[in-house]
Amino acid sequence: MRAAPEDDAPTGAGEAAGGQVRAVVGEDGLLARLKLDPRAMRLASHDLAEHIVAAVRAAQQDRLARTPEPGPPQDDLATEELIRRVNDLEAQAAGDFARLTSSLDEMLRRLDDPPGGAAPRKGEPW
Repeated sequence: MRAAPEDDAPTGAGEAAGGQVRAVVGEDGLLARLKLDPRAMRLASHDLAEHIVAAVRAAQQDRLARTPEPGPPQDDLATEELIRRVNDLEAQAAGDFARLTSSLDEMLRRLDDPPGGAAPRKGEPW
């Protein structure tokens, strides 16, 4: 089993059974192509299945090895801007919550102290 590079795209290629089974995975890591040499068809089905799995795994490992590692954020300004926006939203939400609480308190006060001083009797309008 060995991995075989194809081109510079983050794809992967692998083979098994002395090159009789070849696999290529795409950028998404999923199997894109599988090629079986006619000689591979002489193998027992169990052996062929093992070689197919080995070729696909080699292709996936090749793709992973060829995919660059993500680096640290390049733009610290973007991070600072995001933090500023989150802080602004937090302050806005706190103000909105305070206004909502004040409105609810006022409504509760009005319900506890209806106009005219007494609550209406059951069935009477306010």
